[in-house]
Amino acid sequence: MEDLSGIVARALAAFSAAGDAASLENAKARFPGKSGELTTLQSTLKSLHQEERKAFGAKFNAAKQRVEEALEARRAELADRKLAARLSEQALDV
Repeated sequence: MEDLSGIVARALAAFSAAGDAASLENAKARFPGKSGELTTLQSTLKSLHQEERKAFGAKFNAAKQRVEEALEARRAELADRKLAARLSEQALDV
């Protein structure tokens, strides 16, 4: 379980540190991506006993949702920042 909270903390930090869409997508690949840390951890669920699997699965799903929400929020923030920069470049002084 400690691994799960560590992964979430690292993912949130990486998303916050991403300064553009490309670096954000690189961070996404490291965590919830196809061979990311969360995906790798998810594959260990098979090896747990059924009761452990239920408990860990619920915590895993909550953590994954938190990471995905943070990713989407940062995407929106970066898009807003890019739009604001473009609009300020095109601003007319009347």
